[in-house]
Amino acid sequence: MRPYQVGTAAAIGLIAAVAMFDSRDVFASAPGNAPGDVGAHFYPFWSAALMAIAGLAIAYRALTTPQAVEGVFTGRDSAVAVLKLVVPMVLAATLIIWLGIYIVTGLYMALYARWVGKYNWFWVAFIGAAFPAAIYLLFEIGFRVSLPKSVFFESGLPF
Repeated sequence: MRPYQVGTAAAIGLIAAVAMFDSRDVFASAPGNAPGDVGAHFYPFWSAALMAIAGLAIAYRALTTPQAVEGVFTGRDSAVAVLKLVVPMVLAATLIIWLGIYIVTGLYMALYARWVGKYNWFWVAFIGAAFPAAIYLLFEIGFRVSLPKSVFFESGLPF
């Protein structure tokens, strides 16, 4: 048993339960919605349900697999791997204010694909363009939710 993983899984389950409780109106008909329309609470509820299932899977795996003899962070390489994830993520979250979600997503995914994944440049360019395009299609076109735009949006750029 790995107590920290079980604790993390429990925290994920608790967060998911709160989100599911908060968006429980997914099954109620809302005024202004057509019959059979999923409404605004559909996405948060089912995302939280998926998160709860993932938390259960983590807890099950942590409870049933034997614990390794040595810890996860045994050397410098483990800490560097975490920093390779966290530092660009914090930088990306900070830059969303000025560069918007699309530019930041493209840059972050391209950087991560090249630096950590060691993808060749063709795939880096593809990932850097495909992820923002997919996010645009999903949220701006599909859900009709406006995401943060860059400072260049006012000067005519579409992102």
